[in-house]
Amino acid sequence: MSNIRVLDEKTAGKIAAGEVIERPAGVLKELLENAVDAGATSINIDIEGSGRDLIRVNDNGCGMSAEDLELCVLRHATSKIRTFGDLDTLHTFGFRGEALYSAAAVSRLTLTSCTGEGSGNRLELHASKVVAKSPAPAIKGTTVEIRDLFYNVPARLKFLKSDAYERACLLKVIEESALANLTVSYRVNINGRSVYDLPAQKEPLSEAVKSRARQILGDEVASTLLFKEFDEMGLKLFVTPADKLVAVRDMQYVFVNRRPIDSKTVQQAVYKAYQNVRPKDRHPAFLVYLTLNPSDFDVNIHPQKRDIRFVNENKVFGFLMHAVGETVFSNARPVEVQVPAPVPPITLPPQAQPSAEQLFKPAPPTPMETYAAFCPATQPLPSAFAPKPHFMVRETEDPVEYVARPAAQAESDPPADPEGNLHTAGDPAWYHGPYHYLGQLQRSYLLFENPEGLVVIDQHAAQERVLFEHYLAAFDRRDVKVQKLLFPVHVDLPPSNAETLLSWADWLKTAGFELEPFSAHTVLVRTMPHMIRFKEDDMKAFIISLSQVVGDPSKSTESLKRKMVAMLACKKAIKAHDAISPAEAEALLENMKKCQDGMHCPHGRPCVAQLNMKQLDKLFGR
Repeated sequence: MSNIRVLDEKTAGKIAAGEVIERPAGVLKELLENAVDAGATSINIDIEGSGRDLIRVNDNGCGMSAEDLELCVLRHATSKIRTFGDLDTLHTFGFRGEALYSAAAVSRLTLTSCTGEGSGNRLELHASKVVAKSPAPAIKGTTVEIRDLFYNVPARLKFLKSDAYERACLLKVIEESALANLTVSYRVNINGRSVYDLPAQKEPLSEAVKSRARQILGDEVASTLLFKEFDEMGLKLFVTPADKLVAVRDMQYVFVNRRPIDSKTVQQAVYKAYQNVRPKDRHPAFLVYLTLNPSDFDVNIHPQKRDIRFVNENKVFGFLMHAVGETVFSNARPVEVQVPAPVPPITLPPQAQPSAEQLFKPAPPTPMETYAAFCPATQPLPSAFAPKPHFMVRETEDPVEYVARPAAQAESDPPADPEGNLHTAGDPAWYHGPYHYLGQLQRSYLLFENPEGLVVIDQHAAQERVLFEHYLAAFDRRDVKVQKLLFPVHVDLPPSNAETLLSWADWLKTAGFELEPFSAHTVLVRTMPHMIRFKEDDMKAFIISLSQVVGDPSKSTESLKRKMVAMLACKKAIKAHDAISPAEAEALLENMKKCQDGMHCPHGRPCVAQLNMKQLDKLFGR
């Protein structure tokens, strides 16, 4: 007896639907492609819940007759191709006839359509079975309503993420479609509130893309985009300059014949162009529009048509790499240093010279300067006179306290070895004291002398490490004290980023940040960790950065925690070109000693460099 069975049509349909539709966003993508293929210039989208309750797409396209309405929900029913050879001349998004068939197999679907000639028609299906037919108003276009998605496939429901995350995926699909089809207007409502109202763009391409990108990517990124057009491959390129790279990869879009795709070839070509100027934790934002002959690529290698294969991958890679390099670096202009013209010497009349000498005579020293002149060079000024380091935490309720300590050896310090190096059981391997503070170089680097030679410390990276370990310890102890804000901080975000961020709201609350939605574009911040105490602008900048690095809520909270704490430390740390007092510099060195890794910032960059005497002697040929 044979063990092989031919699946019944119902079971086969559900399996096939799973290949095309993994989540609500997959349904929406197929419906938007059908609407654009129908010639729509206006698309209205309504979503309830996370898309499982309702996805409704209404367009003003060409519509369908009663006969076509019944045919379009059958498997492999399509108006796009007739023979296999038509794939080489294909200029539409859909072509396999699977979208409506797959959606109908796993939902309760209602189709309403009218060609503009005569009355319209309505067709209702439950799990691909037609349950009702009726006439409809004579309004040209098509409306597709999908309710109770996956109601008959409960196994697929349990693999969906939180409602907020699924909504973020839906918005991402809409944003891709809107950036690909600039002459189409999009109106989006989620749970009854307006999220997007994107008018059709009639401007030249360069301005149309930037205008729509402002509404989707935000003004900060869109305003920096560089544009260049190339005849080869019909390339229209929008990229960020080398000094305006962003923290995440989710602002990268590739369109081939207006189809949003994922392409490692394109992505790697862009990164290759930036290879000599891109820090490892920064990424280019870009929009790549390619117009190719359909025979030059294959879009049919993936069930959801996200991946494509170019006929000549090497040619595409090389061309794009050079195009990005030309766009970025031909727009980079060297900084022009304005050298002031020499001022001619002023000759004073003889009777004025005594007064001038008195005027330019140095002022007598202040009491503070007199005191400092008699203090040993290695001793910081008493706390009554020295400014309190702004990066030191001295809250009485805070269990960790960083205390400034002179780098020089005190009477209570352990004895030094014959070479003068201090040794204690708690000293890290890199610490070879005593250290004598020399000063600040370009307000960016702290210079110390120790028995081995010259020590250079990156002040920003070093304090990042100190704050990172301090904050991380508090989070690990679940000892984050919360400060309620008198007035909530409003932070404007792209809707997809706002939804993604809110999917982490419960976890962020345990970290001290209480967030809630205010509108589709805005989240409210009601609390922050007491140890942070951001100013409003700094808080907004941090939340915007955080919204770009959070992702799927099923991923490791440990990974997100380290990223978030590293960002907090970076925002709060002193920056390059900030002035720092000797007492602050010496306190920072002491606090670095207490770190588990005082040699590297949270991003892995070095904090400390040691130049020994042999290296210094070699510089001068000694």
